[in-house]
Amino acid sequence: MKYRAFIILPVFLFLISCSGTKKQNTDEPANVMELKTEDILFPASEVLNLKSYYLSATFQNDSLNLLYGYNYKSHALDCMDLNRRQLSQIPLSREGESAVMRDMYGLYIQAPDSIWLYDGSQRILLINSRGKLLKAVDLRQELKESEEVLINTNHAMSTAHLFYDRKHNSLLYGIKDYSTSPISFRVRETFLDGTAASINYPLQPSVVVTNVTGRDYGNMTDVNITFVEDKIIYNYPVESHVYIVNRTNGKQEVVEADSRFTKNEVEKCESGNYDQWERHNIENPHFYDVMYLPQQKMYARLHLGGIEFDDTVDRSKLMDNRDLYLTLFAEDFTVIGEEKLSPHRYNYFTGWTGTGDGVILFVDNSLDENEKTEELAIDIVRLKAD
Repeated sequence: MKYRAFIILPVFLFLISCSGTKKQNTDEPANVMELKTEDILFPASEVLNLKSYYLSATFQNDSLNLLYGYNYKSHALDCMDLNRRQLSQIPLSREGESAVMRDMYGLYIQAPDSIWLYDGSQRILLINSRGKLLKAVDLRQELKESEEVLINTNHAMSTAHLFYDRKHNSLLYGIKDYSTSPISFRVRETFLDGTAASINYPLQPSVVVTNVTGRDYGNMTDVNITFVEDKIIYNYPVESHVYIVNRTNGKQEVVEADSRFTKNEVEKCESGNYDQWERHNIENPHFYDVMYLPQQKMYARLHLGGIEFDDTVDRSKLMDNRDLYLTLFAEDFTVIGEEKLSPHRYNYFTGWTGTGDGVILFVDNSLDENEKTEELAIDIVRLKAD
């Protein structure tokens, strides 16, 4: 183990109140924080794991510290035991009553024997640790013609999570509504006991960008959504604000969370041509979802900076040449600090997830000259204790 230090509802819901925008104190010195990075290398095993996972989630309790990733090559969930440095695998059925489609978009670990998935069938599936189907919830039953389920993990578009609320025995997920102009977003809470109707929580539009859903912003047309207990936390990839909805009292808050390293608003895309969309993605910042770190009672957000486009360089190389930044927030969303992470080291295709006290990142970058191993390597980046 090595360490490196860097200085570095239906009617009810219309009653939602907005408390305005919380401004950070710009009179203070730049928010510099000291981070430490734990490197974990998994020894070779019989599991044909990937070097990085675009869809991953964690589970922790007093004795377990587990990282799960969807292995699209073997259509399985790879389980990484961070305490024992061991790998195991949960094969997913391709057919039969426990079938899971290969298009996987959502993953939530309720417990090692209760794993929620969202696949291309528009169903949320509950499986056990052997991949057996325990429950299937068909979201199409409540979906209106103008609505689309928004559960996604896409590096160019958005990261909108799936969540199981143990207290309410409910599932929460995003909805994109095409019947409004501009297109709007909400969160739907579906109760699994069948005794209550679903509840919708409207998400307010960006306070910076009038319409994120048109062609003006290339691929960045959706919203990032995270769930923490009774809070819905969301943000738009095209700008730096963080938005919070309290599901208990309906209060809504907007927090200024500007980066001191990059632009805080994405430029408009010149055309609707997909090549231009790819270029737009490389030249502009992208603000990713907010992750909760429960042991520290902090929130973390990663975002990528943009770089100058060069048509003579492979686009995947351009992507891997961008800089990745970590912003940490206190529990009240006051910014603790922001730092640039090691360049040319991590997978930028949503190759990260939050854990109890830090952010897990998969070490997998085509420009990394130091990482020669083909084995699975991860970093856990944490705020260094005083």
